[in-house]
Amino acid sequence: MKSYTNAVEILKKRFGDGPVDVVSRAPGRVNLIGEHTDYNGGFVLPFAVDRFTEVALRRRRDTRVRVYSSAFDEVLSVKLPLDSPGRRGGWPDYILGILREFSDLMALPRGFDAAIAGDVPIGAGLSSSASLEVAVAVGLVRLYGLDIEDLELVKLCQRAERDFVGMPCGIMDQYAAYFGEPGKAIFLDTRALSHRTVTLNLEDVAFLVIDSGVRRSLADSGYARRRGECGEAVSWLARRFLERRIEFLRDVTPEMLDEVRGEMPEVLWKRAAHVVGENQRVLAAVEALEAGDPVEVGALVHASHVSLRDLFQVSTPELDFLVDWGISHGALGARLVGGGFGGVTLHLVPRERKDGYIRGITSAYRRRFGLEAVVMEVRPGPGARELLLSR
Repeated sequence: MKSYTNAVEILKKRFGDGPVDVVSRAPGRVNLIGEHTDYNGGFVLPFAVDRFTEVALRRRRDTRVRVYSSAFDEVLSVKLPLDSPGRRGGWPDYILGILREFSDLMALPRGFDAAIAGDVPIGAGLSSSASLEVAVAVGLVRLYGLDIEDLELVKLCQRAERDFVGMPCGIMDQYAAYFGEPGKAIFLDTRALSHRTVTLNLEDVAFLVIDSGVRRSLADSGYARRRGECGEAVSWLARRFLERRIEFLRDVTPEMLDEVRGEMPEVLWKRAAHVVGENQRVLAAVEALEAGDPVEVGALVHASHVSLRDLFQVSTPELDFLVDWGISHGALGARLVGGGFGGVTLHLVPRERKDGYIRGITSAYRRRFGLEAVVMEVRPGPGARELLLSR
């Protein structure tokens, strides 16, 4: 396990020596399979990764809040209580969203200084935003001595991003960042908000996350449009199948979609077909993992990408190239990860082929696009429960 002293050192350098009251951290996440199903009441199978956002906090005697981000070399400075804070754009909005949620729970009695550091790449599809939200929220719970149940804290973080930042996200990212366990994936039912862990019994498989270098802001991208289209699909199908009481695409069966193909607007049918098929792939992947069948897991992962590319239409030429190259050069499976429109791909690669695979794919990508594909091997890591307190 890594030694988390970076945020502490940055806090002292930026805001002066003195005691550090709380150090909190939360991981990024990779979603093995189950993309765009979380806000449709479906199933997802993410795992927390061994890359973290770390926050060091120190109490102040006044009501000033100062937060320094080492990634952006910027300071957010506000005063409590927050009076209808407006969005500022960028990373401060995630902090303001969390502060607003905490302010709704109680009158925050005093401010704090905080420093943020970490190694979750920003905007690359590993959910740096949820990692930041959960790390800050966990730190504030300890700093202010609050008693909040685990799931309620996860919901608080989701609300901060959804209602304040303006990103209509599901709950998967915050859930995985909080509840992650080493060596395990989280099989999450997003409608019931319940989960069980599934051992990632793939010892001979390397999980490679390959950053395409294509950045996107999901709040401004087609993500919100896709979510809206899913809502339209639900409304259409609910009217068409009144007796079925459809509330989410989770409630739709492949047979129902077969029945209305050609009748339902094509774009809405495609969006629904992806979500319905993806839910089935998640269930099949859980079975394959429990059976110790990496070949089947890889095939399902690749089928997910094909669906995201052709039915949900959130891929890019760069992401497709990385996936196609991988499949043709020995990957068990590969797909885009995250909302799409850029970011990263996940590759399941036999461990003995890893080094040559990395050299080959980065060279091929450079030749094709003139871009550097950054490769990160990730392992299933712990969630955000651990707090390191200074002595």
